[in-house]
Amino acid sequence: MHNLNDFKTVVGDLISLLEEFNKLETEKLDAVQRNLVTFVEESMKKEQAAIMKLRGLDKKRESIQKDLGWEGMSFQQILSQVNDVEREEFRPLFNQLNSSLQQFLATKDSAEKALEINLHHINKLLAKKAAEESGAYNSKGSAKKPEKPDRHFTNRKI
Repeated sequence: MHNLNDFKTVVGDLISLLEEFNKLETEKLDAVQRNLVTFVEESMKKEQAAIMKLRGLDKKRESIQKDLGWEGMSFQQILSQVNDVEREEFRPLFNQLNSSLQQFLATKDSAEKALEINLHHINKLLAKKAAEESGAYNSKGSAKKPEKPDRHFTNRKI
């Protein structure tokens, strides 16, 4: 059977994990802005490990809440169920958890937007390069006539 200290501990662990997530997202954003692709990939691997940790913590939180009679309740609902002393202990934790979550979400949003912009830029460059290699368009985007006859695999001597 779990107690209030177990609940406070798991909320503290969630706060720490969100701060870790925020740090990872900040590093990923920096790597994206500096075009460090391998570092972005490494950050994403770390993020996946942290997600697994988050799932475990969330299951633990749900179990503790169930044991305490708070199954399915939001933190605001829990605050309305506890006595004044416990409310004063939990309120700062819940506020810090909410603040960490909001900061993480903002950083994550920035990193995702930066990734989308970079991917769009890369796709544009690839399309331009493919068009230039196909000989269909010049670098100014105008159609051009092929300088050499089209090569086809049946035209090659082996």
